[in-house]
Amino acid sequence: MSRAALRVPVVLMTVVIGAAGAVSCSGSTSGTTASAHATKAASSEPEPEQSPARTAPRAAGLPKHAVAGDERPSLSSGNTMSAGYTGKDFLAGLAKDWKLKLDKPVGQEMPDGKKRTYVHGHGGNGLTVSAGYADHEDMSSLVCRSGTGGSDGFGFLSACAGLDVTGIDHGKASSWLAQAKKETDSLYEKKVAETGNKKEYVVSGVFTSGPVVMVLNRAYEKYSLRILGGAAK
Repeated sequence: MSRAALRVPVVLMTVVIGAAGAVSCSGSTSGTTASAHATKAASSEPEPEQSPARTAPRAAGLPKHAVAGDERPSLSSGNTMSAGYTGKDFLAGLAKDWKLKLDKPVGQEMPDGKKRTYVHGHGGNGLTVSAGYADHEDMSSLVCRSGTGGSDGFGFLSACAGLDVTGIDHGKASSWLAQAKKETDSLYEKKVAETGNKKEYVVSGVFTSGPVVMVLNRAYEKYSLRILGGAAK
């Protein structure tokens, strides 16, 4: 066999080995690069975002007209309405005019772990009142409830809307309450007609005046007027 014939396999073998080596190096380099990319991706992965702090809703974002209960705005349980305002004289007058019996103040722990003081009262025809004190002294909330039948209930709610905190425009509060009742009654009847469920829950638009916000709820045959300190700006 000639020398030329012997050279061919050797050359071919060299080419094959060289190609295999190139493939091996390429695979090794590719794996290393992929691993590096994976490590880089993992290290640059964004950290979970912190939940934004809850802030009080702004007046411009609050509903102006009645909405269904599942669309009601998120309002706080109330802040101090006015420094030094205890509301004791107002409560005493309300109790006398509407024949309510006021209970002794009681402490209640809130979902956030803080404690508030409440004064509850009740009278005839389903009239009830509940005054809350965030700092145990100054009033932070007033909730008045009545039945939907008869004029006594609405008269009682109107009296509650006359809360004597400086800064409340009582004329506008009275007009708002009349409109709020009209709108909640209308929406309630509409929802009942649609669902056949007489236990529908509707909420009025929110009224802001001075240091408070007011909102009227209707559930079945009950109204609930909430007056909360810390008005949205």
